[in-house]
Amino acid sequence: MTLNQNKKSLKIARLYIISLVCIVGYFLMENDNIINILVEKSSDFFPVEVTGKFITLVFTGLLQYGLLVVGICIFLILSFILFSEKIKSY
Repeated sequence: MTLNQNKKSLKIARLYIISLVCIVGYFLMENDNIINILVEKSSDFFPVEVTGKFITLVFTGLLQYGLLVVGICIFLILSFILFSEKIKSY
């Protein structure tokens, strides 16, 4: 019984850590200059400069806000599941 409980607790802790890493990754991308560096470097790979910059901005934006959404959703869903299990046990 305790072995299964320990495995479950480790899974929960790992999911919370993944959530925290995603949220921290979002804030690092938001406050860092990495998007501008990627836009400058992407102009070498794409033949049309405006299209390359736009594509790079779209992908980095999707990555950035994807990290935020995934991090918050994991946190909220996991918390909801834990609270509902606690309420059912009473």
